[in-house]
Amino acid sequence: MPEPRTIQEPVQVVVEGKAMEYFFDALSSNMGVTEIQIQNFGGTSELSSFLKALRRTPGFEKQVTSLGIIRDAEDNPSSAFRSVQHALRSAKFTVPAHPEIPEGISPRVTILILPNATQPGMLETLCLQSVTRDPAMRCVDEYFECIERANGSLPNNMDKAKVQAFLASRDRPGLLVGQAAAAGYWPWTSDAFSHVRRFIQNLEP
Repeated sequence: MPEPRTIQEPVQVVVEGKAMEYFFDALSSNMGVTEIQIQNFGGTSELSSFLKALRRTPGFEKQVTSLGIIRDAEDNPSSAFRSVQHALRSAKFTVPAHPEIPEGISPRVTILILPNATQPGMLETLCLQSVTRDPAMRCVDEYFECIERANGSLPNNMDKAKVQAFLASRDRPGLLVGQAAAAGYWPWTSDAFSHVRRFIQNLEP
């Protein structure tokens, strides 16, 4: 499990993995949001332990006013949300009853499930939704149609595969999804990101 870093800002956003860390660092920077610190809790099974360690981090109790937790829905957004609730309960934090609705004080706690609270998927799913009108996506779809004809099968995780194919069309191919965010390859003004931007704005102290 990654260790929590020194508390530097009153808003702490705890995210699942390095890709999300890079992504939300880039998004908050694009939005001009200050007083926010992104922390990577590792894998989903490590969230409870990370939250307990975060609470023990010097300065947390006095400095932190808002806590956001972000993880992928994977196959079941409801199950993912309940998992975060359980982790918060184990770490003795306020437990929101609904995604994206803050509850509690000192810190106020909000949960975000990606791509959203009702759809299976992950960060890559959200990113793909933001580029549906990009001309390169037609080429991406045709590429995988060709792969299916040639191989008789498709990759197990199509969202991850399509993201990598899309990013291969950019000036700097080979970037990971979070690095692509820092490079400006995801259109932040897309409606796909509206609820995510709102989530970040609502965390501000």
